[in-house]
Amino acid sequence: METKNVPILFLKARSQPHEQYYEYFTSSPIDGSVFKPVFIPVLKHHHINLDNLKTHLISKSDPTDPNSYGGLVITSQRTVEALSSIIPALPPTTLQTLFANTKVWVVGPATGSALIGLGFRASNVLGQDSGNGEALAKLILESYGSRPKPLLFLAGETRRDIIPKTLSTAPGEKNIAVETLTVYETIVDEEFDAKFEKAIDETGGTTRWIVLFSPAGADIAVGVLTKHLTPLSHGSYLAAIGPTTEKHLVDKLSWKPDVVAEKPTPQWLWEGIREFMHRDGAKRDDVTVSDD
Repeated sequence: METKNVPILFLKARSQPHEQYYEYFTSSPIDGSVFKPVFIPVLKHHHINLDNLKTHLISKSDPTDPNSYGGLVITSQRTVEALSSIIPALPPTTLQTLFANTKVWVVGPATGSALIGLGFRASNVLGQDSGNGEALAKLILESYGSRPKPLLFLAGETRRDIIPKTLSTAPGEKNIAVETLTVYETIVDEEFDAKFEKAIDETGGTTRWIVLFSPAGADIAVGVLTKHLTPLSHGSYLAAIGPTTEKHLVDKLSWKPDVVAEKPTPQWLWEGIREFMHRDGAKRDDVTVSDD
């Protein structure tokens, strides 16, 4: 079977030191189609409040202290990167307690793996299969056993507050206090348009995939998509990493993705693309949404 190179444009920064989307897609061809990943950062992330984070962890990480946190909630690799940046500044006793005794609830296996790689005990990293904030909040309510200790939610400046709202408004004894600390802020990468347009030009005339990872990223990318690919030219396909991004594309931008990953992981994105290629590889519907 003849090998076919398929560019896949991931509209996100390439994670360091390991990028799971690169590793999975380069090692997982589909029917002779070999993926060639290109990473195009849509947003830049800048760490903030790191001194506050250090103080919080030093003063409230001892599980024997009634005023300590009952655990952490971390929902993105950007948050792990912020946490990682202060690890060298933590006292050894704090670090030992943090890694060995702190329960951490996460969304997605990539974030969980990053925390385990950082040093957290694998058995204390929970929720890797939850898939979204709603499911994680439900898991925390079912599994959290140290009430009334609060949880520390480490988050970005732009976020949905479904987790703290769900936990703090739960009825009766299930109510869990959540303290939110913003540890990174997000700005638009000023080079995105030029890099995206260059990638579009360089992959013209071939089958290619474009993967969107967030509503904010969709807002920024849609200008280039509209300029070059309205409707998407034959052989160009659009994928969303999850239902939140899909809904934003449809409701706010009137774009319907060809594939939506069932869970925000490389494997589930690959599975969605594989199923689409097997089902609709030789044909496609217009991806814009009708006003009818």
